[in-house]
Amino acid sequence: MIMAKKKKDKFSLARQLLQKYDLTGMMQEARNLTRRFVLHIGPTNSGKTYQSVEALKQAKNGVYLGPLRLMALEIFDKLNAGDCPCTLLTGEEFEPMPGAKVTASTIELCDYGAKYEVAVIDEAQMIGDRSRGANWTKAILMVNAEVVHICMAPEAEDIIVKLLSDIAAPFEIIRHERLTPLSYSGSISSLKQIRDGDALIAFSRRNVLSLAAEMERIGKKVSVIYGALPPAARREEVRKFESKETTVVVATDAIGLGVSLPIKRIIFCATSKYDGEDFRNLRPDEVKQIAGRAGRCGIHKKGEVLAMDEEWVITSGLKSKVSPIKTIYIPFPKETLDSSFDLDVLLHAWDTLPGEKGVDRQDMTEAQFLLDCSDNYFPGASKEMKYQLITCPVDTKSSELVEYWGDCCEAIVAGRTPPTPYFGDESLETCEKQYRAFDIRHQLLRRVGIEEPHLVEKEALIQKINWFLLANKKSYIRKCSCCGCKLPFNHPYGMCEECYENQHRSQRNWGFDDDDWDDDDEWEDDGDEDF
Repeated sequence: MIMAKKKKDKFSLARQLLQKYDLTGMMQEARNLTRRFVLHIGPTNSGKTYQSVEALKQAKNGVYLGPLRLMALEIFDKLNAGDCPCTLLTGEEFEPMPGAKVTASTIELCDYGAKYEVAVIDEAQMIGDRSRGANWTKAILMVNAEVVHICMAPEAEDIIVKLLSDIAAPFEIIRHERLTPLSYSGSISSLKQIRDGDALIAFSRRNVLSLAAEMERIGKKVSVIYGALPPAARREEVRKFESKETTVVVATDAIGLGVSLPIKRIIFCATSKYDGEDFRNLRPDEVKQIAGRAGRCGIHKKGEVLAMDEEWVITSGLKSKVSPIKTIYIPFPKETLDSSFDLDVLLHAWDTLPGEKGVDRQDMTEAQFLLDCSDNYFPGASKEMKYQLITCPVDTKSSELVEYWGDCCEAIVAGRTPPTPYFGDESLETCEKQYRAFDIRHQLLRRVGIEEPHLVEKEALIQKINWFLLANKKSYIRKCSCCGCKLPFNHPYGMCEECYENQHRSQRNWGFDDDDWDDDDEWEDDGDEDF
């Protein structure tokens, strides 16, 4: 009883400590910085990022902060090609360039101790994202630059303007309109209606590869883009489409953020997606973000949007006004690691703190999960080291990658070299998992101050992944797991309807209910976590 009361009191004290690090405290620090803000507000394909990066080019020193490695890579390539030396910094890469005056970085790696002349914060509507939005809140409040350019979709305007007004920061607004018109052009009923320059959208890796295989079967050359594909491989797929080595793109919603491709038509081959919790229709903001990639300025005079089914999801999404963002997120305060509280107490207390109107706290669920998995990995590790290890990006839905993460942590804490990944390279799937494992190893070492050289093994994996993507994709055409007949690329089950019914009939004959039947379909959440 006494132990339970002490534990409860400790938990209560931890909550009190964490509550001191609220948005008010962050805003007070922000008021001490002398900065001017330029807000670029507009839809996709309106030139807002282009104008911001042009300002970055003229700066004595500066930083670009984006949500994805691929976007940082794109800015890195463009600036260096335009006689503006630029360094690349992401969770995976650090490529310093001689004489570099700017850095292209993923937002998680922003250096808040540096002083810049110009900073660019891209895709700031992500301030409303529960998992990563806290990084945008912190960057807007704390990046130390004379001029800060913030690029955002219109739904972020109200909440970011309020944030800047609350810290009494001067700002101007530049509104951007689409550079090419965008229109809905109806539906298509057959893949034979696909034209060169089209981008086909599906919402899982499996469906993307199956759809790409179908396109190649009818004679099209295809690039594929999806979240699990390593950034360097994605960049190669982009290059092939831009150089017309391929004529069609098949992609997940990974295409929606920052991937500038010469696409004329976006075709939604699916209108619903699994978001990790539910299978749901696309939201208007998702429809607009993806559809907006059609009609690249300077290449096409207009952009077109089409659908293969459930047209109403796309037409209503295009017409609907996206609801303004109502909530921003604040980051977990690393300052509390200096306290006497154990890390698990701090994380559990953080998770139970009440939200305020318009303000919530960064989701630390995955970090808590990894900490709960780590009992055997952290003997003697400091609280700061534990925090660095559990905040490494890991696909917690993959038990194999979590186990490999644990093996690496155990080695690092013991002062040993982390083990080499063991997933192999005999297929596209194993190559991708092997690459992600190398990525985990690299990021863990960086988090404890060890910069591992660029691995030859990762380069070899990229070459092999590119080879698999170039090879005949016939093996990815979906087939019934029972009778082997060909399935549509977006068929919701792993078997055909006839076999499915036969299995159900058999189950019922043996006395099972339909609810006892577990089909073998696995919906994937193929969002981008590559930062």
